Amino acid sequence: TWTYFLSPAALVLGSIIISLTIWYTSSDSNGSSGSTPKAAAVAATNESLKPDDVAPLSTAKTLTATFAGYAKQVGMDEAKFTQCLQNQDSAPAKIALINSQLQRGSALGINGTPTFVINNKMVVGAQPAAIFDEIIDRELKGSPASLDGYSANIQALATSSPPRFQILPAKVDVSDAPVEGNRNARVMIAEFSDFQCPFCKRWNEENLARIRARLGNDVAIAFLHFPITQIHANAGNASLAAICANEQGKFWQMHDLLFARQAEWQGLPIK
Repeated sequence: TWTYFLSPAALVLGSIIISLTIWYTSSDSNGSSGSTPKAAAVAATNESLKPDDVAPLSTAKTLTATFAGYAKQVGMDEAKFTQCLQNQDSAPAKIALINSQLQRGSALGINGTPTFVINNKMVVGAQPAAIFDEIIDRELKGSPASLDGYSANIQALATSSPPRFQILPAKVDVSDAPVEGNRNARVMIAEFSDFQCPFCKRWNEENLARIRARLGNDVAIAFLHFPITQIHANAGNASLAAICANEQGKFWQMHDLLFARQAEWQGLPIK
């Protein structure tokens, strides 16, 4: 499980930081291209890509070029994708979406990634596949209202400190989230995640294929952005790239690439 848990106050600050740090390039900046971008008002890099900027994925030197390469790899219109990243007019709406989902998670008491809400059952951390299977199966059979309906393993998660399993009063709103499977499925897995989080990457590698095998009218998964930018400098930018991919119906393809190639892009400068 993700060990960098943050206080509620830090999360509120984090949502403000996201508004300040995603994809900004000052028009008169003379800073080194190899440095991490500093906080400033943002929205999208204002430097246009040139054909030579899009290097092979293994050798791309900037975040912009690397994400553009991913867009091309999954069959997106690369020009539209790049324009989406650079569009200053639409940036506030994208940032508002990220912040809305971040604050939604914070209101539920979420302070680390990955965290999942399966209908109204919260699971904290990259738990074993058997935990998710049990919760999904219980939801399909009637959704237990108390811990008595679960195994000793899940009860142990519930009694840990802090608790890693909780029964919430209601489901999570995923109306603004990309969904794989039927949006009206009987079981909705709402995943609050950070593309730069190593434990989120591990969960996707170990569990997502298993979950996907169950997707359809009964089970679906929704992705909600929860970038912890205080410790993951490029997480907000990765969320922005995923949102731009979603505009071309390629969210999940970009999602998979961002996690698979996390080590490649996480330390890159924007330009």
